[in-house]
Amino acid sequence: MRRLAALLLLWLTLASAQAREQFTVCFDDWAPYAAYTPERGHYGITVALMREIFNDMGLSLKLQSATQSRCVAAAHAGRIDIMLFGDKEALPAHWLATNIPTEFWLVGAWVPQQSPLQRYEQLAQFNGLRVAMVTDYIYPAPIHGYLGWHSVMVGDAIDGVRQLAARRVDVMFDDLIWMRQVAKSKKLKIRMLPPLIAAQPQQHFYKPHLAPLFERYEQEVQARIKRGELDASYRAELGISYDALRRGDYAGAIQ
Repeated sequence: MRRLAALLLLWLTLASAQAREQFTVCFDDWAPYAAYTPERGHYGITVALMREIFNDMGLSLKLQSATQSRCVAAAHAGRIDIMLFGDKEALPAHWLATNIPTEFWLVGAWVPQQSPLQRYEQLAQFNGLRVAMVTDYIYPAPIHGYLGWHSVMVGDAIDGVRQLAARRVDVMFDDLIWMRQVAKSKKLKIRMLPPLIAAQPQQHFYKPHLAPLFERYEQEVQARIKRGELDASYRAELGISYDALRRGDYAGAIQ
């Protein structure tokens, strides 16, 4: 009986320790990096990378897919530990950020297939046009703060894409790879005006007490970069290597 009680106590102790080793991660869906569907669950390049490294460290992740604003609200309420693809200005001031980007927001100007526009030259060419602007997005320069067009605010990127395909807006600024996948899967008649407007490395943000953990995490990320593992993952999903994106060689992605 005493042996059974001792084993039960040991089991309860281990179960409690395992629960303490789980970290809650929130993100706004951004395929192919991190996304959720009922069929596939949580998936993507970033999800697979983080799961693998955290698992190797004996830790686990609780993944939550939500809008940017809900993830930010959860961060301020203390309900999450990590936010992917976050914005420093919106998150708690004491939260820390990763240093090695593993995702890049390749921002292009997207138009309906029938648009007379053929290339992106400057933002002024969109003056007076209806431009879909996603409420939760923090747009990079030079898009952020530009006032020459008529902004049409949309609740999420999918709504903006649909309005663009239906020609209810004239232009939308969004990620090259994600937009291409959406256009293909939904058979939408839209296209990007070359070249890209901006390429913005992304960061993940986390609570300060996780700093030693993320130092180890980034060491593991760097090791996988050196071994070519991220290149292989990127080529499989995107058709272009991680190294090419990091160097700013986007020709393979745009073709």
